[in-house]
Amino acid sequence: MNSVIAAHDGPLLPYERVGELIGLPLDAMFRLAWPDIGADDVERYRVEYRTRYDTVAVPATRLYRGARTTLRDFHRAGLLQATVTGKRAADCERILRGLGIKKDIDVYLGGDSVPRPKPAPDLAQHAMSRLGVSSAESVVIGDSAADLAMGKAAGAHTIQVLWGYSGSPLPDADHSVRTWRELRDAVLALGAPKPGILGRRGPLRS
Repeated sequence: MNSVIAAHDGPLLPYERVGELIGLPLDAMFRLAWPDIGADDVERYRVEYRTRYDTVAVPATRLYRGARTTLRDFHRAGLLQATVTGKRAADCERILRGLGIKKDIDVYLGGDSVPRPKPAPDLAQHAMSRLGVSSAESVVIGDSAADLAMGKAAGAHTIQVLWGYSGSPLPDADHSVRTWRELRDAVLALGAPKPGILGRRGPLRS
Protein backbone atom coordinates (compact mmCIF):
# COMPACT_ATOMS: atom_id res chain seq x y z
CA MET A 1 0.00 0.00 0.00
CA ASN A 2 2.79 2.42 0.87
CA SER A 3 4.51 1.77 -2.44
CA VAL A 4 1.35 2.86 -4.27
CA ILE A 5 0.86 5.88 -2.01
CA ALA A 6 4.50 6.93 -2.37
CA ALA A 7 4.27 6.72 -6.17
CA HIS A 8 1.55 9.39 -6.01
CA ASP A 9 3.14 11.59 -3.30
CA GLY A 10 0.60 10.66 -0.63
CA PRO A 11 1.04 10.32 3.15
CA LEU A 12 2.85 7.09 4.03
CA LEU A 13 1.34 4.81 6.66
CA PRO A 14 3.24 3.82 9.81
CA TYR A 15 3.22 0.09 10.53
CA GLU A 16 0.85 0.49 13.50
CA ARG A 17 -1.70 2.27 11.29
CA VAL A 18 -1.58 -0.55 8.75
CA GLY A 19 -2.47 -2.98 11.54
CA GLU A 20 -5.60 -0.98 12.32
CA LEU A 21 -6.74 -1.13 8.68
CA ILE A 22 -5.99 -4.78 7.90
CA GLY A 23 -9.11 -6.71 6.99
CA LEU A 24 -10.98 -3.76 5.50
CA PRO A 25 -11.63 -3.57 1.74
CA LEU A 26 -8.95 -1.81 -0.27
CA ASP A 27 -11.06 1.24 -1.15
CA ALA A 28 -11.82 1.82 2.55
CA MET A 29 -8.14 1.43 3.42
CA PHE A 30 -7.08 3.99 0.82
CA ARG A 31 -9.73 6.47 1.95
CA LEU A 32 -8.77 6.13 5.61
CA ALA A 33 -5.08 6.43 4.80
CA TRP A 34 -5.59 9.36 2.42
CA PRO A 35 -8.85 11.19 3.31
CA ASP A 36 -8.84 13.68 0.42
CA ILE A 37 -8.36 11.02 -2.29
CA GLY A 38 -10.79 11.17 -5.24
CA ALA A 39 -13.13 8.34 -6.25
CA ASP A 40 -11.40 7.83 -9.62
CA ASP A 41 -8.02 7.68 -7.90
CA VAL A 42 -9.26 5.06 -5.44
CA GLU A 43 -10.13 2.71 -8.28
CA ARG A 44 -6.86 3.39 -10.12
CA TYR A 45 -4.75 2.86 -7.00
CA ARG A 46 -6.65 -0.30 -6.16
CA VAL A 47 -5.67 -1.74 -9.56
CA GLU A 48 -2.03 -0.69 -8.96
CA TYR A 49 -2.10 -2.27 -5.50
CA ARG A 50 -3.35 -5.60 -6.83
CA THR A 51 -0.73 -5.63 -9.58
CA ARG A 52 2.03 -5.06 -7.03
CA TYR A 53 0.46 -7.59 -4.66
CA ASP A 54 0.35 -10.27 -7.36
CA THR A 55 3.96 -9.75 -8.41
CA VAL A 56 5.60 -9.04 -5.04
CA ALA A 57 3.48 -10.04 -2.06
CA VAL A 58 1.94 -13.34 -3.18
CA PRO A 59 5.29 -15.00 -4.07
CA ALA A 60 6.75 -13.75 -0.76
CA THR A 61 3.87 -15.04 1.40
CA ARG A 62 4.92 -17.62 3.98
CA LEU A 63 3.14 -19.45 6.77
CA TYR A 64 3.92 -18.65 10.38
CA ARG A 65 5.95 -21.46 11.93
CA GLY A 66 3.42 -23.75 13.60
CA ALA A 67 0.53 -22.88 11.30
CA ARG A 68 0.68 -25.99 9.11
CA THR A 69 0.86 -28.37 12.09
CA THR A 70 -2.05 -26.65 13.82
CA LEU A 71 -4.25 -26.70 10.71
CA ARG A 72 -3.59 -30.40 10.25
CA ASP A 73 -4.25 -31.12 13.92
CA PHE A 74 -7.65 -29.45 13.50
CA HIS A 75 -8.24 -31.40 10.30
CA ARG A 76 -7.43 -34.71 12.01
CA ALA A 77 -9.72 -33.76 14.90
CA GLY A 78 -12.59 -33.58 12.40
CA LEU A 79 -13.04 -29.82 12.57
CA LEU A 80 -14.27 -28.05 9.43
CA GLN A 81 -12.12 -25.09 8.45
CA ALA A 82 -12.78 -22.01 6.34
CA THR A 83 -10.55 -19.15 5.32
CA VAL A 84 -12.29 -15.79 4.89
CA THR A 85 -10.33 -12.80 3.70
CA GLY A 86 -10.71 -9.32 2.32
CA LYS A 87 -8.63 -10.46 -0.66
CA ARG A 88 -10.39 -11.71 -3.77
CA ALA A 89 -11.41 -15.37 -3.59
CA ALA A 90 -9.17 -16.21 -6.55
CA ASP A 91 -6.17 -14.64 -4.77
CA CYS A 92 -7.03 -16.58 -1.61
CA GLU A 93 -7.15 -19.86 -3.54
CA ARG A 94 -3.83 -19.07 -5.22
CA ILE A 95 -2.15 -18.34 -1.88
CA LEU A 96 -3.53 -21.45 -0.15
CA ARG A 97 -2.44 -23.61 -3.08
CA GLY A 98 1.03 -22.05 -3.11
CA LEU A 99 1.43 -22.62 0.63
CA GLY A 100 0.40 -26.26 0.25
CA ILE A 101 -2.55 -26.06 2.66
CA LYS A 102 -5.51 -25.87 0.29
CA LYS A 103 -6.52 -29.46 1.04
CA ASP A 104 -6.80 -28.62 4.75
CA ILE A 105 -9.32 -25.82 4.11
CA ASP A 106 -12.90 -26.88 3.38
CA VAL A 107 -14.15 -23.45 2.24
CA TYR A 108 -12.31 -20.31 1.16
CA LEU A 109 -14.06 -17.01 0.59
CA GLY A 110 -12.88 -13.57 -0.47
CA GLY A 111 -14.19 -10.05 -0.19
CA ASP A 112 -15.86 -10.53 -3.57
CA SER A 113 -17.82 -13.56 -2.29
CA VAL A 114 -20.39 -11.50 -0.32
CA PRO A 115 -22.17 -8.14 -0.62
CA ARG A 116 -20.54 -6.63 2.49
CA PRO A 117 -16.89 -7.13 3.50
CA LYS A 118 -15.43 -7.27 7.01
CA PRO A 119 -16.28 -6.09 9.63
CA ALA A 120 -19.85 -6.94 8.52
CA PRO A 121 -20.80 -10.53 9.46
CA ASP A 122 -21.46 -11.64 5.85
CA LEU A 123 -18.22 -13.56 5.22
CA ALA A 124 -18.42 -15.50 8.48
CA GLN A 125 -22.12 -16.22 7.98
CA HIS A 126 -21.56 -17.38 4.41
CA ALA A 127 -18.75 -19.68 5.58
CA MET A 128 -21.02 -21.13 8.28
CA SER A 129 -23.73 -21.73 5.69
CA ARG A 130 -21.30 -23.45 3.32
CA LEU A 131 -19.97 -25.63 6.13
CA GLY A 132 -23.46 -26.41 7.44
CA VAL A 133 -22.80 -25.19 10.98
CA SER A 134 -24.48 -22.71 13.31
CA SER A 135 -22.88 -19.66 14.87
CA ALA A 136 -22.90 -21.44 18.24
CA GLU A 137 -20.73 -24.18 16.68
CA SER A 138 -18.29 -21.73 15.11
CA VAL A 139 -15.17 -19.89 16.18
CA VAL A 140 -13.60 -17.02 14.24
CA ILE A 141 -9.84 -16.70 14.68
CA GLY A 142 -8.10 -13.52 13.60
CA ASP A 143 -5.44 -10.95 14.31
CA SER A 144 -7.24 -7.74 13.36
CA ALA A 145 -10.11 -5.64 14.68
CA ALA A 146 -12.08 -6.31 11.48
CA ASP A 147 -11.74 -10.11 11.88
CA LEU A 148 -13.00 -10.10 15.44
CA ALA A 149 -15.79 -7.59 14.84
CA MET A 150 -16.99 -9.78 11.96
CA GLY A 151 -17.01 -12.87 14.17
CA LYS A 152 -18.79 -11.10 17.00
CA ALA A 153 -21.44 -9.70 14.65
CA ALA A 154 -21.98 -13.21 13.24
CA GLY A 155 -22.58 -14.63 16.73
CA ALA A 156 -19.48 -16.84 16.75
CA HIS A 157 -16.93 -17.33 19.51
CA THR A 158 -13.87 -15.19 18.75
CA ILE A 159 -10.19 -15.87 19.41
CA GLN A 160 -7.47 -13.30 18.76
CA VAL A 161 -3.94 -14.43 17.97
CA LEU A 162 -1.47 -11.93 19.40
CA TRP A 163 1.39 -12.56 16.95
CA GLY A 164 -0.31 -10.72 14.07
CA TYR A 165 -1.04 -7.05 13.44
CA SER A 166 -2.59 -6.31 16.84
CA GLY A 167 -0.29 -7.36 19.65
CA SER A 168 -2.63 -6.43 22.49
CA PRO A 169 -6.12 -7.83 23.23
CA LEU A 170 -8.99 -6.30 21.25
CA PRO A 171 -12.49 -5.69 22.66
CA ASP A 172 -14.30 -8.12 20.36
CA ALA A 173 -12.07 -11.07 21.32
CA ASP A 174 -13.65 -13.58 23.69
CA HIS A 175 -10.22 -15.10 24.19
CA SER A 176 -6.65 -14.25 23.16
CA VAL A 177 -3.68 -16.57 22.68
CA ARG A 178 0.07 -16.02 22.35
CA THR A 179 1.19 -19.36 20.88
CA TRP A 180 -0.01 -21.95 18.41
CA ARG A 181 -0.25 -24.49 21.24
CA GLU A 182 -2.58 -22.14 23.15
CA LEU A 183 -4.68 -21.71 20.02
CA ARG A 184 -4.90 -25.45 19.43
CA ASP A 185 -5.89 -26.11 23.03
CA ALA A 186 -8.49 -23.31 23.05
CA VAL A 187 -10.16 -24.46 19.83
CA LEU A 188 -10.18 -28.15 20.74
CA ALA A 189 -11.62 -27.29 24.16
CA LEU A 190 -14.48 -25.44 22.47
CA GLY A 191 -15.16 -28.47 20.29
CA ALA A 192 -14.98 -31.01 23.10
CA PRO A 193 -18.21 -32.83 24.05
CA LYS A 194 -19.96 -31.09 26.94
CA PRO A 195 -20.98 -33.23 29.93
CA GLY A 196 -24.69 -33.91 30.15
CA ILE A 197 -26.93 -33.05 33.08
CA LEU A 198 -26.68 -36.62 34.40
CA GLY A 199 -22.95 -36.97 33.96
CA ARG A 200 -21.90 -40.60 34.48
CA ARG A 201 -24.75 -41.61 36.77
CA GLY A 202 -26.87 -43.24 34.11
CA PRO A 203 -30.61 -42.92 33.45
CA LEU A 204 -33.08 -41.81 36.06
CA ARG A 205 -35.33 -44.56 37.39
CA SER A 206 -38.85 -44.06 38.69
